[in-house]
Amino acid sequence: MSETNMGRVPVGDPIPLRFDPTTKQRLEELAADIGPRRFGALVRVAARRLLADPDRVPDALAQARRASADARRIPWAERPLDLDPATSTRLNELAHEFHTDRSAIVRVALHRFHTGAGRFRHPVLREDARTDLTCRTRVYLNRSTLVRLEKLISRNGDAPTAAAIRVAVRRLLDNPGDLAADLPTIGASRDLTPETLGPRTNVHFDDELRDQLDTLAGRLDSDRAELMRLAARQLLANPRDLDQAVTEEIYRGDANRDLLIARNTRRQTAAANQATAAPAVRKAPSPQGNPFGKRHVFRFDEDTKRRLEELADEYGPRRVSALLRVGIRRLIGSPRADVDLAQARRVAAQARALPHDLVTLKLDSPTAARFLALAARCEASPRDLVAVAVHRFLAAPGHCRTALIDEAATAGLNEKFKVSLRPSVRRDIEQLADRHGTRLSSALVRVAVRRLLDNPADLASDLENIAPVHDLRPADRTARVDVALDDELLAHLDALADRLGSNRQELVHLAAQRILRFHNNIEDRMLDEMFRAQNNRKHLLAKHARRERIRRMDRGSDT
Repeated sequence: MSETNMGRVPVGDPIPLRFDPTTKQRLEELAADIGPRRFGALVRVAARRLLADPDRVPDALAQARRASADARRIPWAERPLDLDPATSTRLNELAHEFHTDRSAIVRVALHRFHTGAGRFRHPVLREDARTDLTCRTRVYLNRSTLVRLEKLISRNGDAPTAAAIRVAVRRLLDNPGDLAADLPTIGASRDLTPETLGPRTNVHFDDELRDQLDTLAGRLDSDRAELMRLAARQLLANPRDLDQAVTEEIYRGDANRDLLIARNTRRQTAAANQATAAPAVRKAPSPQGNPFGKRHVFRFDEDTKRRLEELADEYGPRRVSALLRVGIRRLIGSPRADVDLAQARRVAAQARALPHDLVTLKLDSPTAARFLALAARCEASPRDLVAVAVHRFLAAPGHCRTALIDEAATAGLNEKFKVSLRPSVRRDIEQLADRHGTRLSSALVRVAVRRLLDNPADLASDLENIAPVHDLRPADRTARVDVALDDELLAHLDALADRLGSNRQELVHLAAQRILRFHNNIEDRMLDEMFRAQNNRKHLLAKHARRERIRRMDRGSDT
């Protein structure tokens, strides 16, 4: 042991673990805030907190699995399915009986066909030769199911996939079996992309902790790695009292425990005394090098950076940083900073606004009359009402599966309205609809409209705040500019950002735009900013004057 080596007590054999990159980075940052080389102890604390309440682990594990599956789902493969009228009617009646859609029944049928295909060559050939297939419908299947089906039937030559799907459907219609049990499991299963995990990390676990993890994993049909990923997410979601817990985890061995804890206490005391000690007296900054504090990186678009460089070049080489500091000081001292920031945000939002996606809303006549009456009473357009309705529905969908299925079977939708939705809202609608079935997006919008008609609530406020919102494309700021800012200027900039609800990047970008628009009579400010250090100020100003005189002579002017 030494002052640099904490003398940790060995805690057992290493276990290889893998986390996703985001979780691993957050764990490393959290461990670095506690102290050096604390990652393993932090992971063991997470494991002990998970094992401390094993009754809550099954629900948390199931929820984590559902969230992971939702994030890794592969979109359905859309296939046309041609059936004769009698089979199409039987399939529709069966779907209505079990309150599901035809695609889920077809997925169950193909699963049963894969597990017990039997003698299928001659039925598939007879089905492929039929000519009375006049009813076409579209079904949505897993891509892996289609690949397996093609491999299965291609062993006998050609692969008439459509005929094989019809054979599977007819077998299921003749013998539905326990269809109610298969629909929630097989009918709703999705293809998933592989889980993205980072490189392996070895963490030492003692025998007792490892045995407890193995026992819990065996009881839940899981493994150590999955449980530890769940433990890490729970720890990051609730990082309470970690300093003491990690310290106890590091020094919980009997050997040298008192010595190690005393050494850690002395280090914490020394760090606290150093933090509260009076700051050292700083010398006046030197004009050479970087006299204005640490460098901070800000992002601008290429055109703004080019214009800043052209304007700064009029005052000498490498003057962009000084020019931006002048702009920041003028922004901090401006009484109209809040007005300028609001105007800049409006202009940026208009330039980056994405167009809405046009959709058609179909309603029955009574609902359409109520919809138009509400729009006339609120002096709003149908587009605004649909935007508010969908926003409220996505914020609190509740148990909507039964309502969606009933709405999908609604007939008499004769009234059509041309409305538009934000692209992000439309994606959210499609994702939510895909959880409950296929081709339910239109039904979901109608359910949202019906909910709004039944309970308008505070519609005027939502029409003012939600309806005008547009999706924005990311700001095109790829050009990097390094600006040296001292502590005093940073403090004023942060105070202004807190008062206006902004951040440094946005305010510096606003300062750059203002200095590019209003840069008259800033020569004295630029000179003060470039040479504001007291030592050698007169010498540097004379050097700058000589440089400017030479530069003007090179341009052909002797004035």
